[in-house]
Amino acid sequence: MSLLEGLAVALLLASGMLVVTLRNAIHAALALIFNFLVLAGVYVALDARFLGFIQVIVYAGAIVVLFLFVIMLLFAAQGEIGFDPLVRSKPLAALLALGVAGVLLSGLWGLKLAFTQDLKGGLPQALGLLLYGDWLLVLLAVGFLLMVATVVAVALVEPSRPLDALPREEREKEVAR
Repeated sequence: MSLLEGLAVALLLASGMLVVTLRNAIHAALALIFNFLVLAGVYVALDARFLGFIQVIVYAGAIVVLFLFVIMLLFAAQGEIGFDPLVRSKPLAALLALGVAGVLLSGLWGLKLAFTQDLKGGLPQALGLLLYGDWLLVLLAVGFLLMVATVVAVALVEPSRPLDALPREEREKEVAR
């Protein structure tokens, strides 16, 4: 292992540990951005330039912006309500995390990392055949998980509507209950 490879591994591990151990969510998101940038550098060093650029554009750009948006929504809800709405969800989140880790580990059980296709330096044409061939379901599952996480985060912070905001007919039904 060369010095640069060792440095990249150390930076990836350190920034990954910071992501999950920092108490401030904004600082954890910044550590995640740093992790994505180092990973993009690793992709470029492995002659997968397209993946490196996509890592910066999609993950370090768009996905982290989405994370920051959700973090700000959660902080706004916490300020309005006066307590942390996610406290009751921690055991469920831990259970779901263990389940996802189990599914990922079971998927790695029979994984063969030898590629039979020439990836041609990570060009989009070669990667498209690989991603939308054998890995199509995995790609769709990741997209679905990101969508569900966004919907759940928005649903958690949606404030209950006061009776004044309801139309007159609905307000009368609520008062009759």
